Amino acid sequence: MQLYHNPISSCSQKVRMAINEKGLIAEYKLVDLQKGAQFDQEYIKLNPNAVVPTLIDKGNVLIESTLINEYLDDEYPEMSLKPASASAQHQMRLFCKKVDDSLHPACGIITYSIGMRPGLLTRPKEELDAMVAKIPSATRRATRQAVIDYGVAAPQFKEAMLTHRTLFDLADSMLDENEWLTGSTFSLADCALMPYVVRIDHLNQNNEISSRANLTRWYEAVQQRPSFTEAVTNWAPEAVIASLNDAGEAVRADVVAVMDS
Repeated sequence: MQLYHNPISSCSQKVRMAINEKGLIAEYKLVDLQKGAQFDQEYIKLNPNAVVPTLIDKGNVLIESTLINEYLDDEYPEMSLKPASASAQHQMRLFCKKVDDSLHPACGIITYSIGMRPGLLTRPKEELDAMVAKIPSATRRATRQAVIDYGVAAPQFKEAMLTHRTLFDLADSMLDENEWLTGSTFSLADCALMPYVVRIDHLNQNNEISSRANLTRWYEAVQQRPSFTEAVTNWAPEAVIASLNDAGEAVRADVVAVMDS
């Protein structure tokens, strides 16, 4: 089993969490997103979408993190990461779909608006233009250019933060009577949400977590799991996390102003 991944990629974190929850062993192959390694032709052959992660297992090339996690749970059913009942499994998949459809793209906007922008602005304009031009989707190209140019003042930022609040509110409600998102056991839904709460934490916007009691309790419990240490903590570059934290602190007042406007 080989996983092409990036240390702080949210989708990579999600798959590493599932791998470690299930006690599986993988060879980890780093894809340096900041240097554009995801656009290398050899990698594009594996993943035409030029994103991470990509899993190779038993000769199969698998992409899309949610589907990779479903594959892992089906192919290695020991230590199942699905709730027992069919209705709870539907709830799990529905929540994962909401994460993929709305929270994931919103996280990219917030990450670049706050965390990546300071470093990107130190690069030559020609280099930034070339990097943006490689993004396959025209919509994503336009959004990336906007957040590089305007940061948290970009028109897409407020909507992205509101998306986080909507999903965090949903999770907080689901946790009102459950230990985990879909019941009494840790599931793929918890794997799916985890990276986005981590990212908000790393970007020093912790009030979005602490203002929700159930989500706070859940996040503390997630961090206590050995799989979290293996999937997130051990891969988190201290300098990068410190940089994200500092960048978040620097725009904290600006974020409040944007969200209150």
